[in-house]
Amino acid sequence: MKLAVLLLLLFSGCGYQFTGGGLPGDVRLLNLPLAVNQTAEPLLENALAAPLTAVLARQKSIEVVESASRSEAVLQATITDYLVEPASYDSNDRISAFTATLIVHFTLTQQKDGKLLWQGDLQRQETYSAAVDKNKQEDLEAIAIEAMAKNIADDLLYRLVARF
Repeated sequence: MKLAVLLLLLFSGCGYQFTGGGLPGDVRLLNLPLAVNQTAEPLLENALAAPLTAVLARQKSIEVVESASRSEAVLQATITDYLVEPASYDSNDRISAFTATLIVHFTLTQQKDGKLLWQGDLQRQETYSAAVDKNKQEDLEAIAIEAMAKNIADDLLYRLVARF
């Protein structure tokens, strides 16, 4: 009997769907302006835009709207830090891998009165191989940025819906 209850509990939830969860303040219409990039790394705001829009648009309880005046709340992202550091070296003391870190501060405010509904910082890291060819190195870094942006978008949704 205990085993049956345990199995029922284990298999009753999917773990990856956030259906039924809503944003703080029961916000349904959400404006998501382009992130503010406070770093020296260009175009990070563009890399973050697509994953954020995609993860929020998939939620049945949220409609992403273009106009702030039509929204109930605004979710503003501010990229506060982007750092790339050597992660490992080869036997000739050359860099063989880098670790990139991306930190984004989010605020969710009500449109009508500016009341803060939620705020938080999200950080992700990705390690990628070093390359001798500069173009290949930039491609590897772009892939790392894309992965961090997607993971931050997923983390954001979890935090907003789970109220952490």
